[in-house]
Amino acid sequence: MLNENSYLFKFAWKSIRRNSGRSFFIGLSVSMAVFIAVWVVSFFEGLNYQIEKAVVNTNIGYFQIQEKIFSKSTDSSNPLVFSQYENKLNFKPFKALSPELVLDANISTPEGATGLTVIGIHPPLHKKFLPLYKHIKQGEFLATNDESTIVIGEELAKLFKFNINDQLVLNYQDVNGELRSELLTIKGIYRFNGRTFEKRFVYINQKTWQKIFLNEERNKILFNRIAIMADGLEQEPIIRKRITDSELVVKTWKNLNPEMAVVLEFHDGMIKFFFVIIGITITMTILTPVQMLWQERLKELKMLNVIGVNNKKIWKIGIFEVIQMIFLSGIFTSLMLFVIIGIQSYTGVDFRNLNDGISIERAGIKLPGIIYPQLTFSQIAVTFFIVMIVLSISYIWAIHRTLKKLEVLS
Repeated sequence: MLNENSYLFKFAWKSIRRNSGRSFFIGLSVSMAVFIAVWVVSFFEGLNYQIEKAVVNTNIGYFQIQEKIFSKSTDSSNPLVFSQYENKLNFKPFKALSPELVLDANISTPEGATGLTVIGIHPPLHKKFLPLYKHIKQGEFLATNDESTIVIGEELAKLFKFNINDQLVLNYQDVNGELRSELLTIKGIYRFNGRTFEKRFVYINQKTWQKIFLNEERNKILFNRIAIMADGLEQEPIIRKRITDSELVVKTWKNLNPEMAVVLEFHDGMIKFFFVIIGITITMTILTPVQMLWQERLKELKMLNVIGVNNKKIWKIGIFEVIQMIFLSGIFTSLMLFVIIGIQSYTGVDFRNLNDGISIERAGIKLPGIIYPQLTFSQIAVTFFIVMIVLSISYIWAIHRTLKKLEVLS
């Protein structure tokens, strides 16, 4: 039996080589179609990853643990003490965390007025969470003991003609609901995350925040929210299981920026739809060539019947051909993916010229102009699966139709 299968396997290989032109066309058609499909998937995989990184880098993080009242109404008047929760938050999925105090404020100058989100940070922890300090274009980032100083974005400085050491008048409501103004000295100007981000977010030390909003310095690290960097959203069940305090609410970046979450979900749905269309199209494309390939072998198959080769063994020959074609097409597709996507994962695919070099921002997020495709093991597995399904359907249909005709001729 083993010798028979070995012979039929070799016979199938010789049949592929004997019809090398058509076999090459079939294999190439499948390989190119699957390559394009997987390339599109890897492209959107890279795009989604870059969008996600852009979102989590806008003071959000992958997760936020928020004080309950702040979570419902953005009321900052009930901050919690960070040290009471620090031990509970110190576990592996958390790569970095930043306890933050949030205040809505505005400025009004001869150049105009705008609303600001004032973030009170503890600089040593914030530096581990967000690399904002690496993007200071003028001046310096906040230090632990800084008071009455502020770091603003380059876009805000440009619009309102601010410079280092200028004084900014911040208008806001304090914890008692009273309207107040505070004079803060601009210590640094950053360039990070796009113009919308730079215009809206300003940073002050927690000590300064507590003095201007709570009217006192509590000499503790407080928070309305704790922004967290983790390995990814797959850590959510672990975090929710660990954070069970009734005063805290766990949110993901998708809860905090639903607009971009919908964009990513749309991309995922489009990819699945694209795969279905590619699968149907390539199956219909190669179905006829495969059927013609087998119908041209009718005389050969009839002769094999005469010398005692039954239909069961012909099916075996066909199955061995499918296996060999799947292997060859899969290997060729994988090589193209490794070479082309491997290069593009470093060089990126530049789409900036399509928009005249102008950056696009959505929901306060600067969308990437250069996309870096990402090839994963699951994509390679999907590649072989699609090749297997497409070729199997085509060959099984062709063999079935050919044997039906062979029965009629017999």
